[in-house]
Amino acid sequence: MHPVFHSEIVGLDWPIILIGHVIMFWSLTVKIDWSWIPLTDHEKLCGSAGNTYRAQVSSLEKTFQNS
Repeated sequence: MHPVFHSEIVGLDWPIILIGHVIMFWSLTVKIDWSWIPLTDHEKLCGSAGNTYRAQVSSLEKTFQNS
């Protein structure tokens, strides 16, 4: 049986192939509209909505402590 791995193919081409795959993956992730995937509650709190939520919670905590 002949090996599937051929060293003459992988030689010096692997950095070019690796960089090509990284560029393809990056361009696909940037171009694809990911808005159709619903966010979890944790992911929703990581953005600016999370900042307003934390501000509301802290103001409610202060109000509760003062009462």
